[in-house]
Amino acid sequence: MRRYGLGVIFLGLALALSGAYGMWSGWDYIQLERGWSLFIGGATAVSGGVVTIAIGRAIGVLSRIADKVPATQARAAADRVEDAPAPQHQQQPVAATPPQKPPVEVDRYIASGSVYVMFSDGSVEVQTDGAARRYPSLAALRADTGVGGG
Repeated sequence: MRRYGLGVIFLGLALALSGAYGMWSGWDYIQLERGWSLFIGGATAVSGGVVTIAIGRAIGVLSRIADKVPATQARAAADRVEDAPAPQHQQQPVAATPPQKPPVEVDRYIASGSVYVMFSDGSVEVQTDGAARRYPSLAALRADTGVGGG
């Protein structure tokens, strides 16, 4: 069994222990500037060591998960091959383009009593007094209304 992340865990442990030693040795001189520096540096090393230990543990867990995924995928692929129907002699027509998703609303604002809705495909919908009109682009809206032609 492989042990991923053990090196990182041991480095984190060494960092935390050296930080604890720095805090312990700085405690006697805490009245002096050197003591405060040792104590603060040691506390920083302890917290960094704890974080490094946690990262090493996360590496170990994620590597075990990654080792299990290919086996699961291979089993699923084998199941699909067994369950697949026999190939037909006639070829099915292949669609040239995949079905497109409906456009998503990107922005909406109100001006002069009208609601302007911008969509992800570049189209604009203008809603006034319960009626809505959709334009394929902002340029088409400007050309139709004659506003902002530049």
